[in-house]
Amino acid sequence: MSLIGEGMEILNLINKAQNAELYKQIGEWIDKVEKLQLRVDQLSDKNKVLKEEVRFKGILERINGHTFLQGDDDEICPGCAEANSKPIHLIPHHSKHAPFQKAWCPKCQTEFQHNVPYSRDLASQVRRTGSVL
Repeated sequence: MSLIGEGMEILNLINKAQNAELYKQIGEWIDKVEKLQLRVDQLSDKNKVLKEEVRFKGILERINGHTFLQGDDDEICPGCAEANSKPIHLIPHHSKHAPFQKAWCPKCQTEFQHNVPYSRDLASQVRRTGSVL
């Protein structure tokens, strides 16, 4: 190899050695950007869930201690609505403690003190004590 060729090869090696730190920094920045993008995606998903929860909480109605969604006449579980923002409709269920059916949540398995789930109409006619007006 000629002296000029060797000199050029040495200059290329020096150039690569000088840029090694730059390549390392670029690699680190790429890793940081990937991690940040993953975090942005996670936060976007969480933001969607929180927006839905806020929207849901705005459409809850309570009538004499019974919980309903606006526009829906069937009673929902207040615990599931508050804690999980899920509109779980109560269903009639044979009670272990009484010979008649009680309102029951199939999700959290809470048994309510009143008989079968109330309609919006019936809930508006019932006092807090449980007697019909």
